[in-house]
This record gives sequence, C-alpha cells and structure tokens, in this order.
Amino acid sequence: MENRLNETENIFRNSTSPDLLFDAFQEAIKLKIKDPEIFKILLGNPALSKDEIKMFVEKLIKEFPGYSHELTIWVAKIFEHKDDYHNSLGETIHYYKRAHDYKPDSPEPLLNLLSLYNYELDLPTNKDILEFVETRSPLVKIKSKIYYALADHYKKIGNKKLELKYFALAERAAEIENGND
Repeated sequence: MENRLNETENIFRNSTSPDLLFDAFQEAIKLKIKDPEIFKILLGNPALSKDEIKMFVEKLIKEFPGYSHELTIWVAKIFEHKDDYHNSLGETIHYYKRAHDYKPDSPEPLLNLLSLYNYELDLPTNKDILEFVETRSPLVKIKSKIYYALADHYKKIGNKKLELKYFALAERAAEIENGND
C-alpha cells in the first residue's frame, strides 16, 4: 500500500497529463487514500484547468466531507494565485465562502476574503466581500482577529467611524477571549 501511495503522489506531483491524473485520482479513491495532503498535491498540479480542479475538489468533498473546509481553503488559495487572477477572483471568493460555511467558527476564510478587497479599483466584489465578512464575523470563535482586520480595513479607506467601531469591538472581544472579562 505504501508503494502505491508513493506512486500516486508522484503522479499527482509530476504528471502533465490530465488523463493520467484522472486515472490516478480514481485509483486513489478506490484505495481509500484519505490523506488530504496527497490530494492537495493533485489540486495544485499546474496541468489542471480550473474546471478540472473544481471537478476534483467536488468529488473529494463528497468522498471525504470531514476535509471539506481544508480542501476548499486550498482550492481558493490555488485560484487566488493563478496567473489570470482577475478571471479567477470569482472562484476564489466562492471557495473561501464555502470554506467558511463548512467551518463557520474559523476566522481564516474571512481574513483571506478580506485580503482580496481591492483598494485601487471599485470592483463589485469589494462590496460582496465586505458584506460577507461583516455579516459572518459574529459566527467566528476568535472574533478579535476579524474585528481588528475590519478596523484596519476601514482605516485604509478613511472611514474613522467604522474604524473606531471595529477597533472597540476587537478590544472587547480580545478581553473576552483572554478571559479578562
């Protein structure tokens, strides 16, 4: 089994053939390989198109629902760093949102989403990102991280009122999280 695992990992890492990657993926599923790190290698293979990445991650989510959050974060990061960033922005946002839906108490998807805000261009995605982060922040376990990030965001855009609001919320949340309440 260890030899087949190494073989599969090698194909995921080095193959430039989507057909060979698909066959190795099918074999890995049959072998019940449950290591998300192996599948992250596949998802990060540059030979795959966006549609192929999406197909693989959807199949993995169905096969291994316990890894849904981790895999959707990974795919969002892959799309975020694609050469065609502006064409991948929608997918990046989609997968960060899904990651948050799989694990709403995790701050990582919201912080990553907020980092996608474009301060140089007034893109429609900016409003979507901000609205999602603000409405979902109460669900996060460590709220101070999100509130500090929102305070910093509002400072960057020159909205003093909201900067102070979120800074106060961050300070209060940090006190509660540190047991100083």
